Amino acid sequence: MSFPVPITLPRSKSIVIRCLIINYLKDGTLLPVFEEDPNDIKVVYNALETIDKQKKRKAAEETVIDVQDCGTAYRFLMALLAVTPGKWLLTGTSRLLERPILPLVHFLNAKGACIEKMKIGWRIKGLAFMDSSSESELHPSMAEPQPNWGTSQYISAIMMVFGIRYAVSAAPKSPSNFEGVPEERGSLYENPYIQMTATILNADDHSGFLHFTDWSAAVFWLAKALLVPNAHYFLKDLHFDGLQGDAEIVSWFEKCGLGIIENNNGIEVIHNSCVDISEQEVDVTHIPDLAMNLAVLSVCYPFQLTLSGVKNLNLKESNRLDIIEKELSKFTKIEKHSEDSITIHKRTGELPKVFHFDSYNDHRFVMAWSLFKNFGKVIIENSECIKKSYPTFDFFETNCNTPSNLLTS
Repeated sequence: MSFPVPITLPRSKSIVIRCLIINYLKDGTLLPVFEEDPNDIKVVYNALETIDKQKKRKAAEETVIDVQDCGTAYRFLMALLAVTPGKWLLTGTSRLLERPILPLVHFLNAKGACIEKMKIGWRIKGLAFMDSSSESELHPSMAEPQPNWGTSQYISAIMMVFGIRYAVSAAPKSPSNFEGVPEERGSLYENPYIQMTATILNADDHSGFLHFTDWSAAVFWLAKALLVPNAHYFLKDLHFDGLQGDAEIVSWFEKCGLGIIENNNGIEVIHNSCVDISEQEVDVTHIPDLAMNLAVLSVCYPFQLTLSGVKNLNLKESNRLDIIEKELSKFTKIEKHSEDSITIHKRTGELPKVFHFDSYNDHRFVMAWSLFKNFGKVIIENSECIKKSYPTFDFFETNCNTPSNLLTS
């Protein structure tokens, strides 16, 4: 067997950002951030550094906290600033300020926060003491009659600033307690990102979490390995850490022909066989960041893929669901069943030799469009936005072992 190609992955920004905020709230210190870290981690670190300096100065003037396009920082720091004495203006890109946050604002204001909408962001008068009622009150009906609790980050933010350390698995699970959460999808408290927050909150030492690399980035390499016969990669420092919900997709890739083996230093990925993949359905409710890679993979391989749980994709860095439908319809039939389900039919024609895409300023699309490099030249406008999550992603190095179309019919 050939030696595997080593692949360097970024640290998990979901984990590191939670550790940064929880550690700062706990003892007022900042955990280290590195040059090769995703930009989102640096945005949170820089914001915490600014907040800390202003707290120590006891500055009376309003301090601007610019989180750029980082949705995680937008939600988490909204809650943190609400409980941090001072005058703050939380702002970011125009796209970020259009993203949903009102349920969190309403919840915090109901607990005694002072948060006011401005044209360029949110004016927050931070208060040292707020009502941190029992965990049983942490459900969507607290916010507004029909809130869009489409992101687990609202509840994670509340858990962190109020120090709610209960085991999420023991939380109430009756769908009647969670307006707008379908019973068949389970309680919002079962969301892996909320589980992640609870696990980190419950830990006395966060250092053990800081080296975990990112499964969302790793899935690009799983998809690429499926497209390249005899592919053999070694994803350094990646592990089944039990925190990142995206790892649940591994069993699906194994059924499609990959061998995935963990050892002490990472995970080995081997293309075992090319199989005729039958019609597939994947629910991305709790793994939304994988939707773009899976969608493009289905066109490249090809096979028919139905993605369910996609209703919140248009609330991300771009209108992801609309873009998937628009761009992939160039290659095959796309059928949108509802706001929450879409089918990418099996491609029957040949792919072109040159692909030209816009990144839509969305890092996830840079990775997804790069899968087409297995079939021809790919040009992606504004590919630099990949630094948001995967700064060391080498766009040119992904163009290796180029196969012909695998299973066109």
